[in-house]
Amino acid sequence: MYYDKRFQLDPHFPLIAFNHEQIKESTSAGYLLAAKPKFDNISKRLLDIDINVLTELIKRMEDGERVSPESDEEKLCFQLIKDLDHVGQNVKGSITTKKYMRNEIWALISYFGAPSWFITFAPAD
Repeated sequence: MYYDKRFQLDPHFPLIAFNHEQIKESTSAGYLLAAKPKFDNISKRLLDIDINVLTELIKRMEDGERVSPESDEEKLCFQLIKDLDHVGQNVKGSITTKKYMRNEIWALISYFGAPSWFITFAPAD
């Protein structure tokens, strides 16, 4: 700790520290994926992906359409998105982390049942 509390009193420090932590974790997650045996397969698919098909999928998703892969090229795009999504799972605050947390909550509700909370308001409270 510094004697003048320069970090404790800086209003931007928590945001900058969180941003730095996210960058570090995303780099580490990408590195861990690169160490896996399927790295060659993923890198080949990244180079061979059809940009036009990927752009069309993005436009359809932005329009709110429910998109399911129909052609082989679309299936390759979805598989690539799934592999890249796996990297984001380890980064705190990412959309993938939120998705995994939401799935975990739904699994717990399915297993244990919906929670019941009783809140009472009385003058004595």
